[in-house]
Amino acid sequence: MVRKLESYFDFAENDYMYFQECYKAGMVFNQMGAIAQGICEKYMKHIVEEYVVPDSDEEYNEKERVLRTHSLTRLMRYIQENLPEFQVDRQKLRIIDGLYFATRYPGDDSISIGKEELDECQDAVLECREKTVCFMEAQKQRSPARQEELAQDMARLPGRPNG
Repeated sequence: MVRKLESYFDFAENDYMYFQECYKAGMVFNQMGAIAQGICEKYMKHIVEEYVVPDSDEEYNEKERVLRTHSLTRLMRYIQENLPEFQVDRQKLRIIDGLYFATRYPGDDSISIGKEELDECQDAVLECREKTVCFMEAQKQRSPARQEELAQDMARLPGRPNG
């Protein structure tokens, strides 16, 4: 039976598993760059959706706008402003920001992914996943009201990030 995907985290994990299988098999394709950016985007959108609590209509509208972006830089900036305790290596994520479009469409900004770029994608994905999972665990310990819901998310993890 196929597991139901319900959250940004679920979709990020699904993409993560696919990306890891391709990476371990030595595949090098442009789509992997787009997938890597999408994985990081979904992990960060999970953080925004689940942990940022707007205090006003204006803040709610900004949160909704951020959830529609594909920019990792914009997501990182929003998270830094609203959840400064979520720390991620911004440089690793900046390297792959923009691959969602640059690896999928022809034009002046299009690029071809090589092994070196794919290794940078892998580093960014591992960094973002590890920091997301650690943040979720820390929040689970702080908020008893959310423990069961977060425990369900954590139980669906296929593997733990390297410490």
